[in-house]
Amino acid sequence: MKYPENLKNIIDVTKAPYYADNTGEVDCTAILRRVIDDVTVREINGVRDTEKRLYSLGENDVYIGFESRIEKRKVRVIFPEFVPDARIIYFPEGTYLVSDTVTYTHNNLKNIFDSKPGFELTRGIHFLGESREKTVIKLKDNSAGFENGSRKPVISFVNADACLENETSNVSQLNTFEDITVDCGNGNSGAVGLRFIANNSGRIENVLLKGGGADTGIQLAVGSEGVFRNISVTGFNTGVYAYKTSVCVLEGFRFSDISGATVRTGRGSAVFGGFREEDAKKIEFIGENGSYAILDNSLSTVPAKNEVYSVYESRGVYANNILIGEIEEFRRADVPTEKFNLDAEDFAVVEDYGAVGDGKHDSTSAIQKALDSGKKAVLFSGGHYLVNGSISVPATVSRIDFMFCDFFAGENLISGKADALFVINEDHNTPLVMEHLYTFEQFYGHFRFIRHAALRDLVLRDLHTQTAAMYYNTVPGSRVCLDNCACTVGTYSNDCIIARKGFEPEYCRMIPYEFHGQTVTAFNLNPERADIEVLNDNSDLTVYGFKVEGPGTAIKTVNGGKTLAVVFSCGIGDITAENALFENRDSDVYLLAGKIFGVSERLDYNLILESGHGGKIKRVYKRELPVITGYRVNYTLMDER
Repeated sequence: MKYPENLKNIIDVTKAPYYADNTGEVDCTAILRRVIDDVTVREINGVRDTEKRLYSLGENDVYIGFESRIEKRKVRVIFPEFVPDARIIYFPEGTYLVSDTVTYTHNNLKNIFDSKPGFELTRGIHFLGESREKTVIKLKDNSAGFENGSRKPVISFVNADACLENETSNVSQLNTFEDITVDCGNGNSGAVGLRFIANNSGRIENVLLKGGGADTGIQLAVGSEGVFRNISVTGFNTGVYAYKTSVCVLEGFRFSDISGATVRTGRGSAVFGGFREEDAKKIEFIGENGSYAILDNSLSTVPAKNEVYSVYESRGVYANNILIGEIEEFRRADVPTEKFNLDAEDFAVVEDYGAVGDGKHDSTSAIQKALDSGKKAVLFSGGHYLVNGSISVPATVSRIDFMFCDFFAGENLISGKADALFVINEDHNTPLVMEHLYTFEQFYGHFRFIRHAALRDLVLRDLHTQTAAMYYNTVPGSRVCLDNCACTVGTYSNDCIIARKGFEPEYCRMIPYEFHGQTVTAFNLNPERADIEVLNDNSDLTVYGFKVEGPGTAIKTVNGGKTLAVVFSCGIGDITAENALFENRDSDVYLLAGKIFGVSERLDYNLILESGHGGKIKRVYKRELPVITGYRVNYTLMDER
């Protein structure tokens, strides 16, 4: 896909100041490392600046935003105060020859926990090729260091070997790798095509990995989450290695010439969809504490527990390798999730209509002008856009690409005078796609990112709102697909670490996702830290891959709604919380293959399910669930009217 040349957030690696060669004749390793260094060094500077400002505020407990604080005279800079301007590393068609790992070279790309270096802060790294078929990053034949057994990556999103077995980050949010071929060349038997990490939200899509006898196509680091779709892996010993991942959705993979396992996974959670039978039969499950769902396959033979094995029955759902249920139908919203190309004349760039992404000038009316321009698609050129009121999305717009930009909320939004930033209030038979957003801690308040006030179908793709509720609807009847969406509203109302004075506890009563009378399908849905994370009010809600943190109610289903959650992970609860993790009122709830765990004795869960049918209340407590090596695993909870 070719974007307009005036977009500030696109780094074309073939242009100034990098001039990467795309003929396949010149080694580009140093240049591509420089690009990633230039993108990531801003996080290092942001951590330092935030640390200095915290110290300037005093030694008592003080906060900057929701995350960074001095607590008991120890500094925690979990994220810099301001997220850096988004940058997309763009590779035009061609071959980019490399001889060593393409990654950052900083050794201090970390946040701060208790005044000490913390996790790798590798977030918002975006690789985008012009086309999978013609954009190739190729490892030079017989490159040094890629010998047999080295397991050395060609492309790496985290510069630490420990990420394969131990946690190195839980702050690597919304990384993406799309529309590129990675060719490991010949004579590089220890090579790994792509080492990837993403917490909360992430994506690998439309990618080809060519091994030539190399070790592994994709390594997913510990704690990774996201949607990994439409990927071809050929010529490796192992197709995908995913050990101790969080919640991952793998869909539409194609494997060929794989000598070992197509996927090796263990001690994690994953949804496998759209695998061919021959590929799914070679999935190997290692270790315990795993929960998996395999959809749309026709397989045979359930393996013995605690063995390395390969296989499963049709549409099986498993906890720790034990079959716990069958999915009668692989349901998904009949709305597009794939990309589509538009001609340059179809784009409206908000800067051309007066928007300024400096976080100071109100861009509300300029964005509205871009949407009213009659163009099919609206693009944002990067930066931080100050917005202070509702913006209507007309039926003429079929796509809004935020290009991973950030928003700052003005007073009208913060106070709730404008109940949503974007309002969809016109019907149309073409679905609206809204994608690629990463807003941070200056985008918060008593409002939602989207109010859906029309029958128009909607696709939300790669949206991450760190401290603002994302979605609710006021008109029933539409179909919604949420594809890799994360939302955190700050902190649970009973938690003492709330930083924005004037918002406790009311602010935490903002519901990240709220559905009324709709058909909703979600892939990798990640809400956190609200009193109620998801409200299903008389909707048909299917979630493949669900992760939640915080002691609030994860999903509340009411008024005849139907909820199916397949593969979920719930952690960092509060053992004293009176609310249930899942709540059902006169509705149908099916919870399949989940892990429910606490990170400490206090940060655990107690009441798991509370249901009321015909005025009668029943409760299921964590102590009643099966235990698997320290975790409580919900084999299956089916609570029907």
